[in-house]
Amino acid sequence: MTNPDKTGLKPTCREAHRLVSEGMDRELSFVERTRLRLHLMVCDGCTRFNGQMSLLRSAMRGFPDEHGK
Repeated sequence: MTNPDKTGLKPTCREAHRLVSEGMDRELSFVERTRLRLHLMVCDGCTRFNGQMSLLRSAMRGFPDEHGK
């Protein structure tokens, strides 16, 4: 039997969190982006998580790197 988390159109919250995190480090595929967007349309918790991750990433960009730049 196949895993419904990987084959269904809407991912679980766990997979959505993984996709949000991975999307910070690499470009998600069209299918991954579509599945994540579908999930975020119906899940307030994951939408908040996505916003928090974006805020943290923006805040970290404001800090100087290890070379003081």
